[in-house]
Amino acid sequence: MADPTGKDQFQRIREATDGETPYVLHPENNDLFVRTGKQIIASCQLTISLDLWLNELSAMMKEVHDWAGHRADRIRTCYCVPQGPSIVFFFSPQSNQFDFDLADELAAFNLHLRKFNIGMAEVRQVPWREFDRFVNPTSSRWLYGEQFRPFGAVAT
Repeated sequence: MADPTGKDQFQRIREATDGETPYVLHPENNDLFVRTGKQIIASCQLTISLDLWLNELSAMMKEVHDWAGHRADRIRTCYCVPQGPSIVFFFSPQSNQFDFDLADELAAFNLHLRKFNIGMAEVRQVPWREFDRFVNPTSSRWLYGEQFRPFGAVAT
């Protein structure tokens, strides 16, 4: 794209020809950064990849929330927890016992979640009375239903 003076508005960096060329980046705070063309391209690609991953994660969490909402009579709560390279969704049934029908649905839903490009995701059913044995409610993300308070905790 050219401006009225005939100069290009953009300085192109082509990996094949400019990959090893050092560039000085000079932000307004006067810090100076020297990066090769290849490093600048890799940084931009990483930013795009991270944005896409976060969009996928957000869409996945919305779908999990909606899925649980359609089963409100059977799901008491759902929390999302990052565990190593995985995202784990912990569901607690409304009943005080393991819900085998819900387990079957969760297994099918777990396969469905593979459509999201975030890496590994899994679902688990855990008992409400022992929820804090599996999930730390303060360092996880609540997605649906009742918010868990460890037994004996004072509500604020």
